[in-house]
Amino acid sequence: MTEARDIGDGIHVVSVPVADLPVGDTQVYVMESPGGVVLVDVGWDDDRSWAALQDGLASAGLSVTDVEGVVVTHFHPDHVGLTGRIREASGCWVAMNEADFPHLESMISGTNRSAEEAELLRRAGAPASDIDDHLASAVYPPGRPEMIPDRKLGADEVIPLSGRSLRTVLTPGHTAGHACFLLEDHGVLFSGDHVLATTTPHVGEFDFPLPKRDALGEYLTSLAAVSALPVRRTLPAHRQEIADLPRRTGELIAHHDQRLDDLFDAFGDEELTLWEATSRMRWYRPWDETPMQGKKMALAEGSAHVRQLIERGRIRRLPGTDPARFARL
Repeated sequence: MTEARDIGDGIHVVSVPVADLPVGDTQVYVMESPGGVVLVDVGWDDDRSWAALQDGLASAGLSVTDVEGVVVTHFHPDHVGLTGRIREASGCWVAMNEADFPHLESMISGTNRSAEEAELLRRAGAPASDIDDHLASAVYPPGRPEMIPDRKLGADEVIPLSGRSLRTVLTPGHTAGHACFLLEDHGVLFSGDHVLATTTPHVGEFDFPLPKRDALGEYLTSLAAVSALPVRRTLPAHRQEIADLPRRTGELIAHHDQRLDDLFDAFGDEELTLWEATSRMRWYRPWDETPMQGKKMALAEGSAHVRQLIERGRIRRLPGTDPARFARL
């Protein structure tokens, strides 16, 4: 049976399992509010996760019916998935930054985009065999919710709690609408997936060969911004607390700067497709041993880094190439 833990500063945390994902659990943070409790993120939508959340709340003398509201850091299923069940049980409000609404709406619609995504892969230079693997293995995202949040959070928006409040801090990067939440009087930051203690959050969108949004540039800017906040505790959505936020953000910035340098070096004097450039980056396993789903995630990361190298004036896209090719300036 899952139990809530009192972690101080008037906060309880419930670890909600996320099946089949390396993160293991989503940390759901619970705080007293004028009409009950407010939750920060909720885990994804399956029966095991739902039971864990209910058990955790019960161990703290609470029920799902006590939930007044849910603030969501971003649209990914392991953060927003259970919102529908919670709202049905409690009538609560659910809030998220509006930049993530289109992505969530597309995910909930269940529209099959396999053919469109196959064309994006072709433009990125993916071999026909890998495109065939993509078409054969395309699945709907598990754990996704069945409802859209009913409130849109803007920058510096205040969420009332009992005798205190949360302030919305927009941190685009991991997603376009990612937000952190600052418990100002206590110096506590709920960082979602923006800053994690031991892993590097994924940055990049499935938009090839070159994304419209400079996701990596936004992420690096957002890291610098949260590093300057008056924070003494950082509570991410996965795994352990972060004791030194400026140090951790500095490590993440340095990591991406090094990846950008390594990718620039990998170009040499060659003209590379996005697929070729991404295959030369360092990943958790050799490129040829990476399954197609992993390659698509890597390709999104690669496209974000290529886009940022273009923004920094280090490489360029060659006109008239299909699949698109890139080279050093």
